[in-house]
Amino acid sequence: MGVLGTVADMAKRLPDELFRNSGNDKSDEGGGGSGADHPLRGSTRYSRRGRDSREFGPAMVVAGVLGALLVGFGVGELVPIQRDVETVPMATLEPAMTRGSASATPSPETTLAPWSGPVRTIPALDATGGCLNAMGDAADPPANLVDEDASSQWRCPGPGVGETVSFVLPEGEEVVGVRLINGNTTSYDRYLEERRILSIKWEFSDNSWVVQPLAANDRTPQEFRFPPTTVSGPVTMTVLDATVPGDSSGEDGDGAVGRNDAVSISSLQFLGVA
Repeated sequence: MGVLGTVADMAKRLPDELFRNSGNDKSDEGGGGSGADHPLRGSTRYSRRGRDSREFGPAMVVAGVLGALLVGFGVGELVPIQRDVETVPMATLEPAMTRGSASATPSPETTLAPWSGPVRTIPALDATGGCLNAMGDAADPPANLVDEDASSQWRCPGPGVGETVSFVLPEGEEVVGVRLINGNTTSYDRYLEERRILSIKWEFSDNSWVVQPLAANDRTPQEFRFPPTTVSGPVTMTVLDATVPGDSSGEDGDGAVGRNDAVSISSLQFLGVA
C-alpha cells in the first residue's frame, strides 16, 4: 500500500467531531441568547476566527501526517540503512622466512656464477679408478689422462654409466673448469663406432658438485667453466650418460664384450685462475 493510501485510511478513522461544529457555534450563527451567556461571544470577528480554525484543524492534521510520512520516506531512501555486516578477513601475503639462513646455499645467480676470467692449466698429480668391467683396467688406465701423451686415452668397456676416476691436484689451487676431448680419437672409425659420453658429474672434497654436458659428435676439446673451488682433496669424475655404440658392436666369439661398446676420454686438463 502506498503512502497516499495510508494517509486516506488515517483520515477515514478520524472522529466525526473534528469535522462538525459544536452546539455553541450554532447559537452564535443563529443569533439566539445574550452576549453575556458565552464568555467569547463579545465579538463576531472572534467567533469567525474560531470557526475557521476548527474547520481547518482536521485538514492541518492530515497534512501534517502526510508531510511526516513523506519526509520519513525520503530520508529512508536517501540515507542507507546501516546493517550489521560481517567483515571478511583479507589474506595478507607475508615475505617468506628463510630457514637456516646462516648455512643456506647461495643462489647460482649471485655467488655461484661460473668463472669468466683468464685461466691456466693445473697439472694433475695422479688419477686412479677401476672400470666396472675389469677388462679395460690394464690397457687404458686412468693414469693415461695425466701423462700429457696425446696418443694415450682412458677407456672403459661397457655402457659407461657409473664409471669413476679420482684425481689428485695440488692443495690450495682454485679450480674453475675442465677441458677434455670426448671419445676415442685414435682413429676416425673408432670414434664413430664407440660410445661417446653425454654428461659427467664433478665432485669436490667440500661436497660441492657440478654436471658437465658434452657434445656427442665433437672431436675438439670441450671446455666447461664453474665457480672457483679451492682444492682440499680428491676431485672425482663420474659418467652419468653416454650414447649407444656403433652398428658393428656385438659380442666376440668367446662371449667377451664387443670392442665398440666402450666409453673413452682422449685428453683432460684442469683449469685454474690465471
